[in-house]
Amino acid sequence: MKSLVSDEEDFSLPMTPMIDIVFLLLIFFLLATTINEEEVDLQVNLPGGTQGSAAGNAAGTRMVISVRSDGVFTLGGAPMAWDELKRRVLDAGRRQEKPRVFLRGDQEAPYGKVAQVLQLCQEAGIEQVNCEFHLLEAPRSN
Repeated sequence: MKSLVSDEEDFSLPMTPMIDIVFLLLIFFLLATTINEEEVDLQVNLPGGTQGSAAGNAAGTRMVISVRSDGVFTLGGAPMAWDELKRRVLDAGRRQEKPRVFLRGDQEAPYGKVAQVLQLCQEAGIEQVNCEFHLLEAPRSN
């Protein structure tokens, strides 16, 4: 009488198609992932701080305006003249979905330039303005 199960049968699963599928999924997810680069002006020396939180990613549109130590304005890392910056901010303020402005000022920048940008945002009707600046603590008396 013959046995129903042969001792020589191989019960292993084929691994090659499974590895192919894993690599295809890996490639798909790498290509489908979007990587957002933050607009940072590397020539702005931000002061240190002990309080507050990181800006993080803002929902919707955003504008990163920096004021360098020499008073030069940048928008998204690109230096520009005051008239051009003013035109772009006012145009953004006319849109239905107003952008969120991140205003970064160098610790050596003239405060008048930073105040000029704040005034411009107010004129444009942009209410969401996040500023990064240094708060000096008053010395504690003992």
